[in-house]
Amino acid sequence: MDTAQGQPAWVLHRRAFRESSTLVELFSREHGRIGAVANGVRRRGWSGQLEPFIPLQVVWKGRGDLKTLTEVEQAGRGYALRGGALACGFYMAELLLALTRREDPHPLTWERYAIAVDCLPGDDAEPALRRFELALLEESGYGMELETDVLGRPVVPQSAYRYTPERGAEPAGTGEGGVEVRGATLLALAATEGQGLSQEPVRSEARRLMRAVLHRHLGGRRLRSREMFRSLRG
Repeated sequence: MDTAQGQPAWVLHRRAFRESSTLVELFSREHGRIGAVANGVRRRGWSGQLEPFIPLQVVWKGRGDLKTLTEVEQAGRGYALRGGALACGFYMAELLLALTRREDPHPLTWERYAIAVDCLPGDDAEPALRRFELALLEESGYGMELETDVLGRPVVPQSAYRYTPERGAEPAGTGEGGVEVRGATLLALAATEGQGLSQEPVRSEARRLMRAVLHRHLGGRRLRSREMFRSLRG
């Protein structure tokens, strides 16, 4: 029987299982997404820890698709997210559940997820979300080419482009479909730390572009967090 010791992890989803157990979907740093059962949650005092947005240190055992949690410890302060920040947190969890496979490590995505959770309550949430989305796409095999166009020419900040997931960036006015975006926005997304992503109109263009690209790779799957965003705007 395999045992994973002291794994940093976040809870993506949880639901009650039988009388005193809980099924959890974890996102771990070294093993990626893990499905696990936590037995005797109340008796062990885990009820307040096995919640989203609380950094954990966990131990599990088992070789099958569903592991068994044997130890759970809180590894830092939790985040009591509200309103739009909560919707963003659920949005990230839904993307991970939809675009990753169990036991497929995504180390950069894990790092970006932790940074984004920390940023959600503040003013720099959107740049952190874009960095998370880009890392998830890259490590899921859907990386975006943002610094050159479809002909291999460097993207020019002042130029207008049309970006499609299937092809990439091509000069505006050519081709069909896709999202119209300025070169400055593509280059801001490509920057290591996302410089410029907090300023308009780059921020709005980047959000619109990433939404279209993710929608394409989600295969039409609807995200419940979108309903939360619409409800908050209403």
